[in-house]
Amino acid sequence: MQENSYNQIRNYFKNLVEQSKFLNGYSGFFQRELVGKMTNYTTPLQAPYLALFEYNLGFDGPDQNTVAVRKIGIAIMFNKIKADDLEQQYNAIHDAEQLAVKVMSRIKHDSHQEGHFLHNSLIKDSIEITAVELSATDFGVEIFFSLRNKQLLRVQTEDWKDFLHECL
Repeated sequence: MQENSYNQIRNYFKNLVEQSKFLNGYSGFFQRELVGKMTNYTTPLQAPYLALFEYNLGFDGPDQNTVAVRKIGIAIMFNKIKADDLEQQYNAIHDAEQLAVKVMSRIKHDSHQEGHFLHNSLIKDSIEITAVELSATDFGVEIFFSLRNKQLLRVQTEDWKDFLHECL
């Protein structure tokens, strides 16, 4: 297991979208980024798109081996679906679910690659996919899952004024 960070996760998903043949847009964690991209008339967010929307960091493990558990939430969405076309809305959720399985399959693959920052980090049993209606015209799925990575919780004495005298 390797340490990782929020920026690695954010950049990983951005790169996943760029490398995929089925996702057309990406939005990072901030809601204002998503809204800005959705309302941009010159280069609007194209469906289907992936949005990173949840990121939580927790810790687990014995004192000797602290493990970071990152809970991630992403969405795969279709936008500009007609508000009165229920069949198209259901199909958008269906299609987004199929794409979510592709994304999670790629994450699982990367988690099995030695040297990849996600190596041995995916907690497969944590994967949960749920249907979502973001607005009257935006439909898709949310994917929740957890990553487990080594994370040192060791005091760096140079960061603390009160350690200067005690550690000499």
